[in-house]
Parts: sequence; structure tokens; C-alpha cells
Amino acid sequence: MISTEAKVGAFLLIGAVCFATAVFLLGDYTFQRRYPIYVDFQDVADLSKNSPVKLAGVEVGQVSDIELEGGVARVTASIRRGIPVYKDAQFEVGSTGVIGSKYLQIDQGHPDAGILPEGAEVKGMSPLSIEKQLTDALSGVKSLITELDAKGPDGRTLIGNLRDTVANVRDLTANLDDLVATDKPHLDKAMARADDITAKMDTLLAQTNDVMASLNSNKGAVGALLHDPKVKADVTKTLDSVQKAAANVNDVISRINQFRVYWNYDWRYASALGASHSDLGLKIEPRDGRYYYIGAENIGSPSNAPISGDYEKLNTVDALLGFTKGPFDIAFGSIRSAGGARLSVTPFYKDSLGKRFSVFAQGYNFGRNIVINGRRFDHPEYDVGVLARVQKYFWIGARVDDLQTVKTFETWLHVSFEDRDIASLFGLAVTGASGMKGRSKSGGTP
Repeated sequence: MISTEAKVGAFLLIGAVCFATAVFLLGDYTFQRRYPIYVDFQDVADLSKNSPVKLAGVEVGQVSDIELEGGVARVTASIRRGIPVYKDAQFEVGSTGVIGSKYLQIDQGHPDAGILPEGAEVKGMSPLSIEKQLTDALSGVKSLITELDAKGPDGRTLIGNLRDTVANVRDLTANLDDLVATDKPHLDKAMARADDITAKMDTLLAQTNDVMASLNSNKGAVGALLHDPKVKADVTKTLDSVQKAAANVNDVISRINQFRVYWNYDWRYASALGASHSDLGLKIEPRDGRYYYIGAENIGSPSNAPISGDYEKLNTVDALLGFTKGPFDIAFGSIRSAGGARLSVTPFYKDSLGKRFSVFAQGYNFGRNIVINGRRFDHPEYDVGVLARVQKYFWIGARVDDLQTVKTFETWLHVSFEDRDIASLFGLAVTGASGMKGRSKSGGTP
């Protein structure tokens, strides 16, 4: 039997082994051989001793010590031997989450830079603390709120001006909805009539082809009559005339359908002056790639009292010939009753979202030398702006008018919608004019 002394000794021996094992594990001791790299940080962001060191997300060592030397935090990273760290590697403090535990992250460099030797000293990338980020963000929000609440020269805040602009847009949208609802029955009737004419012409052509086939077969009384060469020639000539007339009708319908006419309305608001301007025009597209534009700018009554600082002339005329090609839209002619040119560019016109954005510039009145409201203007006028399409009929944007002189900033609402009735009238007028011209050249035969 085992003596009491032997049992007590065995119990003490087992207890000592367990205690030593616990101290070894809890103390995070290791038999692995490691080499030190010293990393200097301006701020270690709560990195603590014994934190893991990770390379490419894999733990390769521990932070064995953190000391303050010369005003900087020196972190001693103990790296397992056999794990190379290249000289162009970057060291930074990482985190497992927003409030998670910290670790030393090594972003490995390139082998061509060489390997850091044991005991190398490097500089780490100090992290930006969450507290500082939140403070900067709150400061930006406060500055934005202050700017929104600031009053302009007219004594009103930007928020108040935006509220008025939104109300005006809402009223304009309601008026346009009423206009579209009123014109829609007329458009539907016009398209129905065009479809009916096309169907009847198709039927007429089919019947003409049947008659020609019957005549060519020499069947029936008419076929027999046409054995007479003269009668046959007259009938054939008449049927050819019918076919040409049908072809002309189809050509007329094609030209009518090719025409596109758009109403354009622009509302511009200069918040610094407390003044708004309205423009209205008609854009006529006889075919793809070409258009004509005629309209009036700054529509108003000359009897209205002038607004201080507003030098734009009332009731000027735009008359332009324009061309479109890919992202470019260029037009020449009269702008605000003076010679000039206009260019619009849609840089990302092939992208479904990018094609909604375009930039705009125009120059005109190159010989300007005039006095308006007591101020002389003797430089050409240049305007620039940007537009974004927010809905089928609506664009919003901003522009700066008269860059060389007064530099007036304006918010901008652009409305455009197609008018099929006017397009049909223009198509008929142009086709009729072409027909009259053709008849006059052929000797005026009706």
C-alpha cells in the first residue's frame, strides 16, 4: 500500500505542475523565437501591451512593450522568426470594429525593397481618433447650418428662398399638368387621323396592284379592251400617276411625323438681387441633328420699376440655327437681340445616369457699348451654367450671367415638352411649300 507521505507528495507534485501550466498559459509565454522591430507613433490610439501583431490578417507576433521616448510612443513588435517584413512595409494601429480591440497591423511591402533587420526602427501611421472625426463632422454641420440661416442682401435666408422656389415649381408643375391634360385629346385625335390615312393608302396600293395584275393577264372586258395599244398605254399611264400620288401622300405623312416641336420655358432667380427672369421659346426640329429656336428672354412690362443691380434688358429675342452631334449641341444666331453662339455639352451622354447632366456656355453682343441703369457695359457678354434633368419635362441647375462685368448668379429651372399639334402644322406647311416650289419649276401645272 502507498503510504500517507507518498500520497501527500504526489498531490503536491500534481498541484505544482497544474499551477506552473496555468501561469505559463495565462502569462502568454511562448517557446517561439522572435525578433524585435521598433515602431514610433505620434498616437497609439489605446493600443496595449500584449496586443497581437498581424500581417495580411494573420497573427505573426505580439506587442511586447510600449514606452514614451522623445515625445513619441515607441512600440516594440516581437515578430516570429522566419516571417520577413520588407523595408517599405507600413505599420498602423488596426481595430476589430468601431469599439473593438486594437492590434498592430503590418501592410507588407515589396520583396525588391529588402528585408527589415532585427531591431530596425520605423515610423508608423498614426490613426485619426474617432473623437476627432466626430468633432470635425459636427463642426462642419454647424458651419452648414450657420450658412443656411445667414441672411442675404435682400434680408432673406437661403432656406426661405429655396422654400419660395419649391412653391413656384409646384405651381408651375400644376399648370403644366393642366396644359398637358387639355392638349392630350387633340394629340390623340391627330395621331388617330394619321394612322387612318396610312391604312387607307395601304389599301389603295393593294387594290392598284390587283388591277395591274388583272390587266397584265388580259382577262375580262378591260383586259380585252387593252389589246388596243393606245388604250393600254393611257390606262397604264393613269395607274402610274395614281401610284405616284400615293407615294407622295406617304412622303407627306413621313415628313409630318418627322417634325418635332418643343415648348421651352426657363425661370431664373437671382437671390442676391431678389429678382426673377422668365424666358419662353419654341424649338423646331425638322430632322435629327438640326433645329431652329425662336423665343423671348426676360419677358416683362417696361413700365415696371427697375430693380437695383439688375441690368438685364427686357423682352429680347433669341433666333438660332442649331446642330446636334453626339454629346455636342451648338447654335448660332441672335441671343438676347445680339449676334452670338451657344454650346451645350453632355459629357456622359451614353450613360443612363450621366446623360442627365450637361454644361452650357454662350457668348454674344461682342460689340457691346451701352449704358443701362447708369452703368456702362463695353465688354462682350459670356454666360455659363449646368443643368440636371430630374423628370421627363423638368431640369434644374445654376448659371452665372455676364462673367466679365456683373457676374450675376442665378438658380435655374428649365421646362420642355413636345407639342405634336404644332409639329403637324409645321410639317404640312413645309410639305406644301415644297410642293408649290416643285410645281413652279415644272411649269405651274396644277
